[in-house]
Amino acid sequence: MKKSILILICFFTIFISEAQKADLSIKTLNVDLNANGLIDVIIPRTNELELKIDNKNYTIPYDLLGFEFLSQLSFRNNILIISGYNSGSGAYSWTYKFRNNKLTKKIELIGYDDFNKWISGNITTSVNTITNKWIVDLEEYNHANGIMESKKHTGKILIRKIDLTDIKKQDINKLTEIGMKYWH
Repeated sequence: MKKSILILICFFTIFISEAQKADLSIKTLNVDLNANGLIDVIIPRTNELELKIDNKNYTIPYDLLGFEFLSQLSFRNNILIISGYNSGSGAYSWTYKFRNNKLTKKIELIGYDDFNKWISGNITTSVNTITNKWIVDLEEYNHANGIMESKKHTGKILIRKIDLTDIKKQDINKLTEIGMKYWH
């Protein structure tokens, strides 16, 4: 058992080290986020994203989004994806998906996912902020039975429309708390 734990710790250390190297290779995005003909710019920095949208400047600190390191910044099929992770004794990651809403003319959060893994299990939360439905998948080791057990929880959340340039800590807390209430 001790050997397995040591191997697991070594694996996570290597994973985190490699992921931090990957963080340096994430490139600046030059895309038209809101389909208005103007090129918007998102620059990944050490601790934040710098945004220039419609010639206005914004910053989004990584810690506001819950993570220390950026792991993905992409724009595909008109969806902006921002993902990050934290270092530690487990694996912790967060992903935010934004899309331009033509009616409100805002770049709104349409999806949120987080993943937390520790030695005896993991929890995955996925929130569709268009429908406000969420799913939490929990896998935990049952010491009494000596097996991994899986549980699925679903529900709805009441949350305001979150604009890329107006993210509030209470919005992020509301999203992260969904899965955390099932984490023992």
